[in-house]
Amino acid sequence: MLKTLRSHPLLAFFILTFVLSWAIWIPMALNYYGLFPIKLDPGFVMVFRLFGTLSPAVSAIIVTLLIGGWPAVKSLLGQIGRWKVHWKWYAASALVFPVLLFVAALIYTLLPGAQPLPAVEVTAASLLVVMIIMTISVTGEEIGWRGFALPRLQQRWTAFISSIILGLIWWVWHIPFWIVLGELETFGFGYWLMNLAFITAVAVYITWLMNNTGNSLLMVILFHWGYNVLSVGALPLSSVIPAYAIIIVLAWAAALIVAGPIGRKWLGWKDLTGKPAGLPGEK
Repeated sequence: MLKTLRSHPLLAFFILTFVLSWAIWIPMALNYYGLFPIKLDPGFVMVFRLFGTLSPAVSAIIVTLLIGGWPAVKSLLGQIGRWKVHWKWYAASALVFPVLLFVAALIYTLLPGAQPLPAVEVTAASLLVVMIIMTISVTGEEIGWRGFALPRLQQRWTAFISSIILGLIWWVWHIPFWIVLGELETFGFGYWLMNLAFITAVAVYITWLMNNTGNSLLMVILFHWGYNVLSVGALPLSSVIPAYAIIIVLAWAAALIVAGPIGRKWLGWKDLTGKPAGLPGEK
């Protein structure tokens, strides 16, 4: 079994991630529709669903430990400490997508017949709660998706194709979580397709960050955390379909810029087709 695991670590990671996350989220999704034999308390669901977002990190650590031991785990987690990068990558991580979010909001408000954007009462307490939740959630996700999976995908495919593959898997993984949030009843299945479009664009952009910062998970976590805190805690554009469509278009514009000729020439995109540098724990 260990030999098989070492031969297919990426597959093992994906399977374990889905099993651990969906073991938490699927009972909650069944509970949402009244199909779970035990009625789950809404407060319990709200808190415990967060544990599903830790599964990518848990799976990555388990698989890494089995195939490479503790030194490999240390190498995997060490990517979080790669903070010595040029200031432009901090700007690319922390500023670009928040700016796109504000631009999308501005464009939406200029549309004929635009409805008011959802009002969010931002307090120090509410912002702190969102920041803590996102720190846990984003770190749990990115150790697995970008720390473990992305470098291995790029051993076989180009950076762009690897991003699309990972984005699709990332989207499927979210589906039971979105059911728990009631998105299907509120927006319909077409909304999930919009989520797919947004997630794949984000995946391309994140790969660009990773490949140009020496696999710095810190930059990826900063990007994911900053956007989520703003979009959830202050400016939830994704709950307004036309506004969400605008941010999706802007996200793809950013993704195509960094992935296209301009990105390769000016922005330092590395279209890796061989083994990426810094594959955690492997020689």
